[in-house]
Amino acid sequence: MADTPLPAFFINLDRAVERRAFMERQARRLGFALERIRALEAADVDEATYATMSRRWQRPITRIEIAVLLSHAQLWERAAAGSNGLVVFEDDAVLSPRLTEFLRSAAPTEWDNVNLEWYGRRKYFRRSGAVRQEGTRLTAVAREKTGTAAYYVSPGGARKLLAALATQAAPADAFMYQHGRLRIAQVEPALAVQAHILAGEGIDPGIATVTQIHQPRQRLTLQEGSIKYRARRFVGQLALIRYQLGRLGPLVLRRPEVDLDEFRQVGEPGADLQSRSSIAQSER
Repeated sequence: MADTPLPAFFINLDRAVERRAFMERQARRLGFALERIRALEAADVDEATYATMSRRWQRPITRIEIAVLLSHAQLWERAAAGSNGLVVFEDDAVLSPRLTEFLRSAAPTEWDNVNLEWYGRRKYFRRSGAVRQEGTRLTAVAREKTGTAAYYVSPGGARKLLAALATQAAPADAFMYQHGRLRIAQVEPALAVQAHILAGEGIDPGIATVTQIHQPRQRLTLQEGSIKYRARRFVGQLALIRYQLGRLGPLVLRRPEVDLDEFRQVGEPGADLQSRSSIAQSER
């Protein structure tokens, strides 16, 4: 158990007052300090930044996607300047009552990134290297896909992300989890689930699941550079081959473990948040 809990922050648009109240209410209920960071909006992305960053990925990146990426980068800068790292939430994360134990445990600085959330998708785990920590298990991840709604980032991991941001860009999930960029672990059972994911499982998350509207993506003509983007996507797909082959040896493709009943209680007035049920086993 650490003397000082890991600092925790949530990213929130100024106009999203209901979501701010939702996150602050969860923090009070669970008994940990949670600081708000203002989320950047599309209007905060100037023309020069947009022109530079929008064409650095496998397709054009929208202003909103750049704003989300730079919002997370604000917290990477804080993590890079500290000694223990920090925990980042987006403002639609529904939190497990076990989260407080994780925040009070020793900072897992041997990892660049620890994904706290369950998104329902399969990912490539390593068969060995799991570590027990304060009632959870940190399982090594070979390739991550999603997980910006709830994660820990170490100082070293934050520095890697900031160094990459100087020359690269992508939507936040894709940027963080590009092949081999970070040493990643997954908390099992997961400690957070996004509101819309819970709603899709038939569970009331206790907050509206409507998200901000993304700008429509336009199909590019060949003259506008679509050959370049298609080439980048092709290279990205080639990189997946080694993970698929890894299933013959050290890797397994499965969903993370989660106890959805922990999150079922959140939307029910007067529910006992300490109740437990059997852990939902991951799908192979």
